[in-house]
Amino acid sequence: MMLDLIISYVALFALVWMFPYGYYLVVYSIGDRKHVNYLVDNLAAKPEKFKKSHHIAMASFGSGGIFSLFCVIYPFVRHRRKEKKITFDIFMVINWLFFMVIFISFLSLKLKGI
Repeated sequence: MMLDLIISYVALFALVWMFPYGYYLVVYSIGDRKHVNYLVDNLAAKPEKFKKSHHIAMASFGSGGIFSLFCVIYPFVRHRRKEKKITFDIFMVINWLFFMVIFISFLSLKLKGI
C-alpha cells in the first residue's frame, strides 16, 4: 500500500515535470544559441574543444540533445560549473531526477516482461 502511494507520487512528478522539461528542450533546440553556449561554457571541462568536436550538435535540434546529455550527467559534472546559482542547480537536479524516473520505469517494465 505504501509502495503504491510512492509509485503514484513519482508518476505524478514525471507527468508534471515532462511539460517544463519539454518546454526547455524546445528552447534549447530551436531557440537562441546563447542558451546552449551557456550550458556548454558552464559545465563542459574544455568548452572550446567540446564546441569544435560537437559543432553539428550545437545547432538546431542537436542542441536539445546536448541539453538532455547534460541533464543526465549533471551530478557527475556539477563540480565543473563556473556559475554557482542555486536555481540552476535545482533545475538540473530535477531534470536528472526526471530522467532517472523514466529510466527506472522502463527498466522495471522490461524486467517484468511487459
